[in-house]
Amino acid sequence: MIRHDAGEAGWTARRALAAAVLAAAACLPVAPAAAGEGSRAGEAPEYPAEEMHDTTVHRDEAASDVRIAFSKWPDCYSNATAVRDIFRIEGVSDRADQDKALALWKWFRILVSSTGGGYCYETAPDGKEGIVYDPHKIFTVYGHHMCDGLSWAMVPLWRAAGYIAFDECHHGHTVASLRYRDVDGHWRFHDFDPQARYYFWDDRKNIVSTWTMPVTRGRVHRHLLAPQIVHTLRTSLRRGESLVRSWDNGGAVIQPGKRGRDVEITPGEDGRGYYIKTPGKKDGVYAVAGEEIQTFVADLDPDRFRRQLADGSGGIACSKDSAGGPIVHPEKPGAEGCVVYRLPSPFVLVEAACEAELTKGDGGDECELLLSTDGGRSWKRIHTMERTGTEKVEIPLGRAARLRGLSDAYTAYEFRIKAAMRAAANPAGVGLRALKVEARREFNKRTLPNLRPGTNFVRVSAGRLDPDCLLEVAISFSVKGEERSVTRRIGSLLHYFKVGTGPAGELVTGNYDQTFNVGDVQMKDIRLRLIPSGGGAAPDVSLPAAEAEAAFSAPCPHPANMNNRRIVRNPETDPMQTSGFFPQSRRILKDDGGRVKALLAVIAADRGAVGSAAWRAAEEAAWRAAEDMGNYPEAVDALIKMLPESDIDLTVHICKALAQIGSPKAIGPLLEKWKAAPGGAPGTRYIPDALAAIGDRSVVPALAAKLGKVRFDFRFHIAYALGKLGGEEAEKALTDLAERDPFPAVREFAREQLEELRRNRR
Repeated sequence: MIRHDAGEAGWTARRALAAAVLAAAACLPVAPAAAGEGSRAGEAPEYPAEEMHDTTVHRDEAASDVRIAFSKWPDCYSNATAVRDIFRIEGVSDRADQDKALALWKWFRILVSSTGGGYCYETAPDGKEGIVYDPHKIFTVYGHHMCDGLSWAMVPLWRAAGYIAFDECHHGHTVASLRYRDVDGHWRFHDFDPQARYYFWDDRKNIVSTWTMPVTRGRVHRHLLAPQIVHTLRTSLRRGESLVRSWDNGGAVIQPGKRGRDVEITPGEDGRGYYIKTPGKKDGVYAVAGEEIQTFVADLDPDRFRRQLADGSGGIACSKDSAGGPIVHPEKPGAEGCVVYRLPSPFVLVEAACEAELTKGDGGDECELLLSTDGGRSWKRIHTMERTGTEKVEIPLGRAARLRGLSDAYTAYEFRIKAAMRAAANPAGVGLRALKVEARREFNKRTLPNLRPGTNFVRVSAGRLDPDCLLEVAISFSVKGEERSVTRRIGSLLHYFKVGTGPAGELVTGNYDQTFNVGDVQMKDIRLRLIPSGGGAAPDVSLPAAEAEAAFSAPCPHPANMNNRRIVRNPETDPMQTSGFFPQSRRILKDDGGRVKALLAVIAADRGAVGSAAWRAAEEAAWRAAEDMGNYPEAVDALIKMLPESDIDLTVHICKALAQIGSPKAIGPLLEKWKAAPGGAPGTRYIPDALAAIGDRSVVPALAAKLGKVRFDFRFHIAYALGKLGGEEAEKALTDLAERDPFPAVREFAREQLEELRRNRR
């Protein structure tokens, strides 16, 4: 099941109690059209949604969607819950947008490390490695990256708050570009550099400024790499499963890079030992990487064994053999029986092992273990019994298996183990006697709940908890070296309790990249498991919801100061330079000295080897040259000639130039290129801007026809063009966007455009 987490801006400072709080944090159901899907003629379009989450509840879950939040730390379950809590903690929920942006900047600097990262690769079910683009995985699973990955993670947090934002880049560097309204009433983009750890500042206006002036001068607001179905920290528990989420990682980390089978980290490989674990090491990747130990033990009691089984199990029975031991076996001779156990986690798998005891009593019996990393659609054999008798095996499933060329679940989030069996004659003579699986996974410990000095309220919630189970939550930490722990047995949810540290200082530093969990208050681990309700295990009593929710509504700003500013030398002179729409200049020059010809030569120049420093410089020079051609109306024919074959980035700057010139000669070529949208992004995103600048209302049907086929970034620019062009069809489309678009910023902007059209008409 897919749901959409709606990230509305402007949350109220105080929230209602238990039920209302969960409703606000929950994922809201929608039925969006798939990307590329439109609507039938005459029907209103179904707009593709963003930030959707998989909320499927599986049959084996005794506790589903278990969440733990601390009142003084952002709840990073999703991008929306994280940014909402950041605003609340910093006390900016009802303050100016710049205050919100600076609050996000502060906490992003605390929650991630900007050193030592790189492209993280995960293995898809088809066996191919691919770069991780999911922003929430970069944020909560890895927690470190280089400039582009950091921006990919920061930008969606701002979008989850209901704003427009993009990563902005050339071929050598990337920053986060956030759009919001300044106190003077103008909407602008504002640029933050999470790797360099500063933001750009206009000290004349006292606002965050941009990397270049105008914004995207020789740069692009990159096309969307984030998937529409985004990762969350959704956690479920099966009977017989325990989770230990530890702030001390013993080496269960994934080194960035596409590495094939060579995944072993060797001393000195990265030149600094950044990934090598040594005793007591808390810097390098270990300043951010925690470790989850997931343990699952199959319960083979005949009365209980089915409760742990995942989909795909069948044709089996469970009984006790002549020796009195349990055995899962086929129901009938000659027919296959199988049990499937599912091991999901919100965190990426590094190492794992399966221990099993199998038996077969006849040479014609069959018994084997299989592994799936694609939800049970396909299976790889990991062990087959060759001889009769009882056999105990331990099978590696993670990095060690990969290094040996065996079937593995390395970098998987969910994997499944299947025991398949077939009896030649006696069904009870072949089957599974015992099974245990342990997995070690990597996560960003900064985005788990962390204690801060003083009284911390804890909220535990779940989508479902079976009535015959208690959820046991144990939190271990230290205060000034003194070990402490709190354990709660929870039978009904919501559940609240307090964890106090007593007198302690807050860890404050100007740079948390290599410094975390080393202050007076240090987290050790959080442990989760299910225990039977009854038999003397009485549940603990929750604190009153009103008392606890007051803490979850109250500000508690972090004392860190991350206001590292880079003063811009060429501040904005006109808001059009930073609005994000084209044109960005009104300049008109006459080409009486061969300037257009010189600019064309720059664009046509040989760039050399792709990826080299010379190639990157030549690409940027070509983008600037295309922009500069917009100063010369005489350049329109040359720009139109380049447009059909221009790549996705050069198209941005050609559109910028054509918008500045505003010649009707460009309408036909622009509409022809528009047919490819949403292909050709980011360049084709700006075709509506150029058409709006030309001002011919006849293009409105072609623009509106794309609304059900493109993501929010295109719809934003289409709305801009419809507002500039006007007319009955434009107003109808804007009205629908204002009412039904799933993205808050598009709805808000469509309303503004409608109001402007109606004011002008009066």
